[in-house]
Amino acid sequence: MTTALNADATRIIGQLQEGHAAMNAAGLGSPALDDLNNLLIEIIAEAPDPKFRLHEIIELLARESGKTAESA
Repeated sequence: MTTALNADATRIIGQLQEGHAAMNAAGLGSPALDDLNNLLIEIIAEAPDPKFRLHEIIELLARESGKTAESA
């Protein structure tokens, strides 16, 4: 990350890190979870609009699991 993060990116990344730490503390950690969390943080950090990018990710995951973002 070579550019400064905006407030939205900082907030979203903080929430991702807190959730990741909670999952690890609950014994749910794994290398795959670490990789996923790192990828999500990288994607959010590089996004010109982090809130929109997060919404895109949620839409993709919801679609892949057969749900809509509104019901997720």
